[in-house]
Amino acid sequence: MHQISGFFFSFLVGSAGYLLFSKLKIPSPALLGSMFACGLVGMAGHLPEFPVWAVSFASNTLIGIMLGRLIGRDVFGQILKLLRPVLSLSVAMLSLSLASGFALYALSGLDLHTSLISGAAGGIAEMIIYGISVDADVSVIAFIQTFRIVTFLMLIPYFAKIAEKIGGRQGQAKPARGEERAMPPFGLGEYAALVLVSLIGAIAGKLLGIPTGALIGAMVASGAYATAIGKSYRYDTRIRCFAQIALGMVTGERLTPDTVSALGNLLMPALAVTGVMIAGSALFAFLLYKHTDWDLVTCLLCAAPAGISQISVYAEEIGADTFTASVFHAVRIISIVTLYPLVTMLF
Repeated sequence: MHQISGFFFSFLVGSAGYLLFSKLKIPSPALLGSMFACGLVGMAGHLPEFPVWAVSFASNTLIGIMLGRLIGRDVFGQILKLLRPVLSLSVAMLSLSLASGFALYALSGLDLHTSLISGAAGGIAEMIIYGISVDADVSVIAFIQTFRIVTFLMLIPYFAKIAEKIGGRQGQAKPARGEERAMPPFGLGEYAALVLVSLIGAIAGKLLGIPTGALIGAMVASGAYATAIGKSYRYDTRIRCFAQIALGMVTGERLTPDTVSALGNLLMPALAVTGVMIAGSALFAFLLYKHTDWDLVTCLLCAAPAGISQISVYAEEIGADTFTASVFHAVRIISIVTLYPLVTMLF
């Protein structure tokens, strides 16, 4: 009972952080705001105990189900249409992530696992989950991942203006919404089956000892189920906020005064690694532009080292090919979440 009340109190603290970061328009406010608020309260000695393992498992599973929707949303058919550029860019981004991680390791004195995860062009939540699973320094991972995404989002309007001047071609016509293959929605019973299948996948992933096993297991299971029955599912954005607030609680619970004071020494390494990541992404975008008939702005968004949600929203705002950019980022996230842990375990 004590831990249950501790969970609700911590969740309220995390929710307050989410509201504050939303007001300040900081990226990933649910995750980062919760982490910040719970970390502050924890360092003051007022954060109560809560079932960390259960909260971590639940948030992993929920995020896995959300990522699984990318697999079930006819993504394989779209990959076949864009096979060569999508797979080539995914391999390139995976390689760039490793290069950034090793550069951070050389510059910062961090341990290798923390450096490699911090340098990955994956989502903030997904990389934090992986960091927790291998006992890496998640406060450092959150700091560097956030620094990179905030820096890129600040620069992307200027990159887009330059790209519009350089890349004058209009590119391929964007597919109309009605032309995309409509898939029937889930019914209530199928949602119940989705949750059950995802839980089984998450438990199997944990039992098999796979890094981020709950997330990967739930992602594969939910995506496979949706693909098998030929339907698509949706989720309320409040569920995503819930999962990220819970993950922020787990991350914030690990913060100590020593880790926070150490973050100041990481500013220059973070800046250097961010520069490497952005320069590499710009190069990949230019190569994609040269080998396709797409406009340069769309190529830039396809190769951007930011999250799929931020890129999709920005693509809509400037009238770029949102669908193509989303497919590229869906494959990149899936490949990094599934392959990156296996690759980094070799080092």
